[in-house]
Amino acid sequence: MNLAFPLSRESRHDERLRDALERCVETVTRRLPPGRLAALVLSGSFARGEGTVWAAGPRLRVLGDLEFYVVFEQPADARRWAAPLAAWARETAGHLAAEGVAVDLEFGPVSRAFFARRARPSIFVYDLREHGKVLWGDARVLAALPRFGTEAIPPEDALFLLFNRLTEQVAAWDRLDEADADDLVGLAYQRAKLALDLAGSALAFVGRHCPVYDERPRAFSRLLAETPTLQAALPPTFADELRWAARVKSEPAEHLAAPAPGQVERYRARLRRELRAAVPAAAAILRWELAQLRRAGDAAPPLADLLAWYAASRPLARRLWDAAKFAVTPGRPPLPLSIRRALTLFARATPRALLYHAAALAYLALDGDRPADLDLGRLLPVRRDAWPEDPAAQRRAIVALWAWSIRNR
Repeated sequence: MNLAFPLSRESRHDERLRDALERCVETVTRRLPPGRLAALVLSGSFARGEGTVWAAGPRLRVLGDLEFYVVFEQPADARRWAAPLAAWARETAGHLAAEGVAVDLEFGPVSRAFFARRARPSIFVYDLREHGKVLWGDARVLAALPRFGTEAIPPEDALFLLFNRLTEQVAAWDRLDEADADDLVGLAYQRAKLALDLAGSALAFVGRHCPVYDERPRAFSRLLAETPTLQAALPPTFADELRWAARVKSEPAEHLAAPAPGQVERYRARLRRELRAAVPAAAAILRWELAQLRRAGDAAPPLADLLAWYAASRPLARRLWDAAKFAVTPGRPPLPLSIRRALTLFARATPRALLYHAAALAYLALDGDRPADLDLGRLLPVRRDAWPEDPAAQRRAIVALWAWSIRNR
């Protein structure tokens, strides 16, 4: 078992984190039959040594999650063991929480063939190749991934990152009302991380992906100096916010405050204002990236028009591929789907693009500027009689469909 590497910038927590990693490795390796598992790989910020941990007395809360890739020898096993791995992750997280380490775990199944034959240039593959850590098994498994520079990452992959983060912000908005004090700290961290990922998306979009969070403010400042259109579109406070977010990521205890006793509701209200205040910066970067894809130049149309153009502009091969993936998504969909609507919609857009379009419109509406005729259900293959009318219920439906068909794959 390989655990001899830094996990966070606050080394005093590393021993307990290593114990948590060891528990995860043992859970997977002991429960899978012999010969099925090729390797267990840690990815994400903890693999880079910049995981974020919040200490509340003797309890630790991992902000973000611990992401593992369970590498199987055979593709059929990656499909077969997906549901048990998800259950084991929840079970192990429960045991760790009882021992004072609160963490969200992901055991993602993948086959060895993905590394050798199916992996293509992307942010995910680049970070896994350069920073992933093999905790157990064949130490050579990551070497099979293609080697490429950041300039090879497709711009659309950076756009996917941005859409995913905006969808997560929609989910965070609706979690605010029910969040306790600990959960509010996690949501405040997620709000800070949004700034880092907005900058990260823009950098990756132009071939300058910067995986290390501490380095992003400087890299983004250089990008702004060279890109007047982006600089002019962003709120002038964004650069300061980005630097603050980088400090939160590396030293949360110094820069991220928990609600004071009796101040939970005030903290909740302030965080809601901050989530709303982030919308203009996110909208500016999203509009800039879509305008670059469309080659619109300085005369870029409104963001709503660009979102509609993007959804409708996916090539036929991509529409067919994404529709096929959507059709075989495992598990029961969270809302009743209409095959007729799906065929109509997928004839002109991909399922992923439609979901991103709906999620982006739902996110943009968080700033209070929601058109009275905003009908997000028209973008989705959900039965019309099952689509809710309440905006909050619509947001939850979009997030559930996204988690089922995009995030979990």
